Amino acid sequence: MTKISVSKKPRGGIYSKGQSRVSSIITAAENILIEEGYHNFSLRKVAAAAGIKLGNLQYYFPTKDELVKTMLNQVIEVYLENFEMLRASAGENPKEQFRIILKHIINDLNSKKTTVFFPEIWSLSNHEEHVTQYMDAMYGRYRAILEEIITLINPSLSTDQVKRVALFISASMEGHTIFIGHKKPWQKETDNIVDMATQSFLWLIEQGNVPD
Repeated sequence: MTKISVSKKPRGGIYSKGQSRVSSIITAAENILIEEGYHNFSLRKVAAAAGIKLGNLQYYFPTKDELVKTMLNQVIEVYLENFEMLRASAGENPKEQFRIILKHIINDLNSKKTTVFFPEIWSLSNHEEHVTQYMDAMYGRYRAILEEIITLINPSLSTDQVKRVALFISASMEGHTIFIGHKKPWQKETDNIVDMATQSFLWLIEQGNVPD
């Protein structure tokens, strides 16, 4: 998870001539969350940051929910593209695919954008019910990659066990943000966290001692 900037075209039937405008709106929305926090996140603020009128922004995103949903879709698309490239670089070995993706995800926690953006989204979801749903959908797409690799490592795990392990791994890694994130006190321990997390998770997957 190296970058959270927009790199793919937004979906939803928006005409190509508006792609640049939409990208600038998404970037402005990300920057508001990162620099000013979830409590300052509003369509009016985003419009001002994007240098457009509120009515122009609402042409593309009539509600804050629609803006957040699109923003999160764009964020996860970048990560999924990175995962594809990492898996390809690791060849056919699922354990190596797991190692390289895990290292990538944990190292990404060190970046300012990841350290700040996701906790702000988590905070926003505490006050906006739909944001929780959008976040769950976003993380679901991310966990699907983990589930596929976990199944390859240990095909004897049931579907429920695979999903449970993927959820546990995802939750565990996200929890490291407040400790090894950008300018956090234990950032220097990142490499050690990568090694211990990889060993622990692979042991769990291979042993298969997962509630069914």
